[in-house]
Amino acid sequence: MTQFNGFVVAVDDNPANLDTLLDALSSEHLDLAVATDGNMAISLIEREQPDLVLLDVMLPDIDGFGVCKRLKANPQTADTQIVFMTALNNREHRLQGLKAGAVDYISKPFDTEELLARIRPHIAVRRMTRALQEKNASLESEVRQRVAVEAAREALLVELMTRTDELREAKEGLERELVEKGRANAEKTALHEQVIAVQRSRLLELSTPLIPITDRILVMPLIGTMDSDRAQQAIHAMLHGASSRGAEFVILDITGLKRVDESVATMLLTAASGLRLLGTRTVITGIGSEVARTLVHLDAPLQGVVTKGTLQDGIAVAMHASRHRG
Repeated sequence: MTQFNGFVVAVDDNPANLDTLLDALSSEHLDLAVATDGNMAISLIEREQPDLVLLDVMLPDIDGFGVCKRLKANPQTADTQIVFMTALNNREHRLQGLKAGAVDYISKPFDTEELLARIRPHIAVRRMTRALQEKNASLESEVRQRVAVEAAREALLVELMTRTDELREAKEGLERELVEKGRANAEKTALHEQVIAVQRSRLLELSTPLIPITDRILVMPLIGTMDSDRAQQAIHAMLHGASSRGAEFVILDITGLKRVDESVATMLLTAASGLRLLGTRTVITGIGSEVARTLVHLDAPLQGVVTKGTLQDGIAVAMHASRHRG
């Protein structure tokens, strides 16, 4: 049975263009769907979220820019990755598309190698993002189950404490039982602490994944809250991964962090310094105004560190530099 590498929707009102596009993508093991106008495309994408949309600018009903804006305005489809396809190769059209929310442009007529080189990273990032979201949801479910078990245990202890009269009548017997129970509880507590330590270590590993984009480019998306233990784990994982893979670039994406304070900024600079000693360049993405103010306040030395607003921009910079080095 064929294993699909992603779901792609192609939108173009020209059958010849669609045939050319589908032929170019046939070797990629993608699940493909087509639409010939804007309304058909919006309906298709709302039914099933694709990993990537290849969207023609010139459509008979709604132009590609309008389709893109409507998808981005809908919370259900707002994170859809859109690559425009157009023969209009001027700067104004490119800026209009990127402002509407597109991640890239592909010029017509298509060059197969360029087409594949542009869409592969977008599909890979989208699938990895979904995998991380699913993994985080699974971890949150496990935590909720553990909390429920502890709550039930506490409720049972409260009930036992309310049975004062019964406990008084069985005082002597319970004193002996409590001695034994205390010993058992001490052993259980020690074992429980060991289990929690192992689980915490595992959660730290899962919360700081190091994902290869290419053989020489690695991405570490940081999501949630960063404490000192997780920061140390992240630095260790980055340095070990960069060293073992001989990476040219490590991209630290901080878009998903709930809060970036001085301790997090210091961790980023520490990681960049360590990577520089290994000959690996650092790209920090997800830089917003709050992060920029924090770095300026720290008078952070950013020599050799590239900062970008989005993960896509960071990947593009790394891949461009990697190709020129090669």
